[in-house]
Amino acid sequence: MLDLGKSLEGHRASGRARLAERSPSEWHDRDVAELAGRARTVKGEPLPQKRTFGSTFPFDNMGQLDGIDASAGANGSVVSGAYGGFSNVWGAQIMPFSEPTFDDWPCSFNHMEPHYRRVLEEVPLAAEADDLEAMFPLIHATSPPPSPSERTTDVVSRGKRNRARLQRHGVTVGSARLALRARDCVRCGLCMTGCPYELIYSSSHTFDRLRRTKRVSYHDGLLVIGVAQQGDTCHVRAREVPTGQVVEFHADRVYLACGAIGTTRLVLASMAAPPRRVELLESIQFGLPFLSRHPTADPRTQDNHTLNQFNLVVDVTGFGKDLVQVHCYPYNPAFSDSLPPPLRSRPLEPVHRRIRQRVTVGLGYLPSWASPKVILDHEPGGDGLPSIRVSGQDANNLPMLRQALRALRRVGPVIDLWPVPSQSFVSGPAKSYHFGGSFPHAIRRGPLVTDQLGRLPEWDRIHLTDASVFPTVPATTFTLTVMANAHRIAQGSLCAG
Repeated sequence: MLDLGKSLEGHRASGRARLAERSPSEWHDRDVAELAGRARTVKGEPLPQKRTFGSTFPFDNMGQLDGIDASAGANGSVVSGAYGGFSNVWGAQIMPFSEPTFDDWPCSFNHMEPHYRRVLEEVPLAAEADDLEAMFPLIHATSPPPSPSERTTDVVSRGKRNRARLQRHGVTVGSARLALRARDCVRCGLCMTGCPYELIYSSSHTFDRLRRTKRVSYHDGLLVIGVAQQGDTCHVRAREVPTGQVVEFHADRVYLACGAIGTTRLVLASMAAPPRRVELLESIQFGLPFLSRHPTADPRTQDNHTLNQFNLVVDVTGFGKDLVQVHCYPYNPAFSDSLPPPLRSRPLEPVHRRIRQRVTVGLGYLPSWASPKVILDHEPGGDGLPSIRVSGQDANNLPMLRQALRALRRVGPVIDLWPVPSQSFVSGPAKSYHFGGSFPHAIRRGPLVTDQLGRLPEWDRIHLTDASVFPTVPATTFTLTVMANAHRIAQGSLCAG
């Protein structure tokens, strides 16, 4: 494994270890203040950038962001140099794609299911059997999620009681499914800033185990700048970050998993005749606050986990494919930070309290076929990665979003969850981190099309294994499918010889 391998700073890692050795009642305020750094607002962006234990290390530039430029509103932090990548800061939502999603893939849900199952033997799953199961089977044994907030309990129970009314509008309510060791959760409320007990799955956990058992040889501090194949031998060129020296590795097979844009950039650097522009599919993200008529207790006084707690899925056409998904979150301090300064003042504290008791924040996604594309324009980089500019198509006309909002407004009185469209927003290009499809799978390979084992026409032993090979990017959580598809490619390539 060749990796840049940026990790949590030493003093923060020591502080995390001190918290992990104690129960929350025994924590020192100084450690909590240092490590529970909230997400920070970036100028002009509706969503703040997350921190983990107060650190930006998953987003820090180790050379992988050199030469990446983003147009106004687009995301430039699209490639992680961290050990474990963006799984250090992900939301931990984990569910398969619906069966009809695979109508546009060269493989079916049945082909993917054993690979979903294999991944879930490695990744913990906290979930409940509920109405979501009709579209998204649980596939593997689960543990119950941590006790939900009062608002979540109310919405989910209302959804069960009024199932038929919701389904007439294409809406399904269900509990969140999380890559979380839920049995050990103490509901300390630090999920969104870094779990001291490391209960939220990160790919670093798997690689820690593989390294301990000597299943992989790990080389960090390396930025891969090119791949090639001669005969049956693959060549990988990498630059040592500390020295700038270029080194070369040889292998009988290479698997690229740099994230969809990282892999795309590396492939463009390595192709004999790369295109000057590549389009990626994105499941565009939107934010949508909800208000409830009936207040709960002040959430600041409650012990809750702060990950996604329940989901709203809107089936726009009724066939289980054109789905819009909204992940709903209970209160956490970042909500207060996002309020206008006057509302955070002491005289308006009673108003602030009433808002806290009624607000739920939703992060939603549209499928790629209802979202604008992400555009990568590139210039050759000489002896290195090409310069790329990230931009996007116009996002002002999103008919499926309007349809989903209508459905959610209609069921608002039923579940006491009223959307506030006037306060909604659509994230800029590539800010959902749910993008891919630059070299999509198909039955037959083409210049920018991979076969079912993630191979472009000029290579037989170099496999693209991340979302860069997705034929579509649906609105439902996609990390489980990224992992399952990578497992399918790896297993299939070994069987192919």
